[in-house]
Formats: sequence, structure tokens, C-alpha cells
Amino acid sequence: MNAYACRIYDEDLTIIDEHGGFEGMCNKLRVDPKFGLTGNDFAERTEKFGNNYREEPVAKTWISLFIGALDDHMLKLLIVCAIFSITFDMILADHEERQTAWIQGTAIGLAVFIVASVGSFVDWRKEIQFIKSRAATNAKNVCRVLRNGVIEIVHHNGLHVGDVIMVEYGMNIPVDGFCFQAV
Repeated sequence: MNAYACRIYDEDLTIIDEHGGFEGMCNKLRVDPKFGLTGNDFAERTEKFGNNYREEPVAKTWISLFIGALDDHMLKLLIVCAIFSITFDMILADHEERQTAWIQGTAIGLAVFIVASVGSFVDWRKEIQFIKSRAATNAKNVCRVLRNGVIEIVHHNGLHVGDVIMVEYGMNIPVDGFCFQAV
């Protein structure tokens, strides 16, 4: 599938010919194209080729998004300005003005905190919604697979190398983290 998706010309599909054609590929993968896999060697196939399991994505925490929001250049500049404002206003202020000299720098710092907090909260809510949507879509990703001569419906996480997939019009086929649409 990867060779087909990345090909430029029809001549680029020589990988099947290099392995003895369709029958040679089936022999190397130890699969009968009319019967499918038997299921007796799934553990061996998983050990040799790996599995098709993809872990569910995990949402970032609010604090990680907050720290990421503080990485903005403008917010960094405002934080430095707030620190300098508080420091120099307190140092250079007269004795009577020291009680209110910190207010301007603190207001800048508070504004930075509010902007970063609200932005990261909105991003966190979007991330949670995306994870829920992705999980709902992922639950629907099933394929019709020929195993033991019977067509079974298998979730894409349960696919093994050598499975004979029954490709239908409009069906999504997951391969190595990519999804190809059969048309």
C-alpha cells in the first residue's frame, strides 16, 4: 500500500514482481488468498512484524498548555517589563510613593497571567473535545477481513500482516499510521 500511495508511475510498482508476483508475496507471508489467516500464528506474526495497534492520544494537561502559552515572545517581554517596572519603581520611588509604586508592574504581570490562563483553558477544552471526537471515530474503524475462510469484522488495531482485507468503496484502510481511502 505504501509503495502504491507513494508511486509516481505505474512502473514504480515493481516490488510485487521482485517477490514473485502476487502468489510469491502470499507464500512469503504464509497466507492463502482464498482462505485468509488461520489465527494460529498471530503471536508469531506480531513478534516478527509488530502489531497494528495505535494507542489512543492523550490530552495535554492545562498546566502544560499554560507553560506553553508563556513561551510566547510578547508575553516574555511583558513579564520582563513587569519585573523591571516593579523593581525600579520601588527603588526610585520616594518614601510616600512606595505604597503604590508596585501597582503598575503588578497589573502588567496580572494581565499576562490572565491572558495565558484564558488562552490555555480554551486550548485545553479544544484538546479534550478533539480527543473525545477522535475516540468516537476510532471506535468505528473496522475492516472486513477474510480469516479461516470466513469474513469477519475486525477493528483496525487487530489487523495482522497477511490479513486479506475486503476493500469496499469508500472504506478507510489504516496502514502504518496513515489512512488510505479505497475508491
